[in-house]
Amino acid sequence: MKVVHISVSRQFSYGQLSQLKYEYNAAQTLEGHQWVTVGYHVGPSVDGFIKKIPFIFRGMFLRNLYGWLVAVRLSRSHDLVLMRHMTFDPFALIFARVIKNRVSIHHSKEVEELKVIRPGWKGRLASVLERFCAKVSVCNAQMILGVTEEISEYERLTYCIGKNTGVYSNGIELSSIDILADRRDPVEINVAFICGTFSNWHGLDRLFRAFEEGFVSASDPKIRVHLIGRLLEDQVDAIKKSERLSEMFVCHGLLDRADYYPILEKCDYGITSLALERKSLREASTLKVREMLALGLPVFSGHIDVALPRSREWVKVVNSVCLSDLISFGVRVKKVSRNCVREESAELIDKKEIMKKTLGLLDGAV
Repeated sequence: MKVVHISVSRQFSYGQLSQLKYEYNAAQTLEGHQWVTVGYHVGPSVDGFIKKIPFIFRGMFLRNLYGWLVAVRLSRSHDLVLMRHMTFDPFALIFARVIKNRVSIHHSKEVEELKVIRPGWKGRLASVLERFCAKVSVCNAQMILGVTEEISEYERLTYCIGKNTGVYSNGIELSSIDILADRRDPVEINVAFICGTFSNWHGLDRLFRAFEEGFVSASDPKIRVHLIGRLLEDQVDAIKKSERLSEMFVCHGLLDRADYYPILEKCDYGITSLALERKSLREASTLKVREMLALGLPVFSGHIDVALPRSREWVKVVNSVCLSDLISFGVRVKKVSRNCVREESAELIDKKEIMKKTLGLLDGAV
């Protein structure tokens, strides 16, 4: 089967570029299938598969037009065109019906997300346009793929209830990440919370509340949280104003991998988003979770992820955050080796394995 995966954006983020690169590298080793990855944005070309959109197509809506023109061309030479959904896209009204072998890929509940990232009337207008355009796009696709089951089901139930769905979760190239050295303290618990920017859906306020309101006995080990990323002004103020938070939280700011890996070597586990429902989501498929698992770092999460099976001792998924859970999980995972976390999660986070499963799904359902 010959598959092409097309993504179009104004400017790919670090995470998006990483995902496309992991996919591109894994595709070179697939047997029995040809998988082509191409991305288009206004930024520079990268490694041959990330290409620069021609100047005349760099306007807001014209970028989408260029993506559709590329998809039409590539649909003639490939069995399937996997196309990342483009929001409030008027060109879907024309081209969605033209490409008969298209699979629509979704990374969010777009209508709900637009209301979050564009507050006020602009977000409401964008979400109305998105609902109209997306219905045409999704209903004319052969299949819906979401990065989580929640997202793929949302698309099906919102737009086309009879459409086949599947999950194409994010993954990582294990060979590109070395396992962490183990420099954990035998008693003190160190925790990492890594974000580009600590947005409201990361739930840092809930973590603060858990530390402020939680009871620590004399026999409990000391716990310290390392915040790696940009903090908002009110978050910085909350730490400065609280003696307890100032003692238990260390703010490192935004760091490159080479700079924050030595911090992670001392950590017992990492925290991922604790308030994902603020983005109208219950499930996620984040690169950060996959990176932590590849490094051999256990994960404390406020949401469901296919990479985080609850039956494993190196995973803690909670509905609410409390200090006793944070401490008890830290004590528990001190006994878990870095190798154990990486090896037991490998099949769930390795990009090549995920692509093989997706190809089997496409072959049987399309």
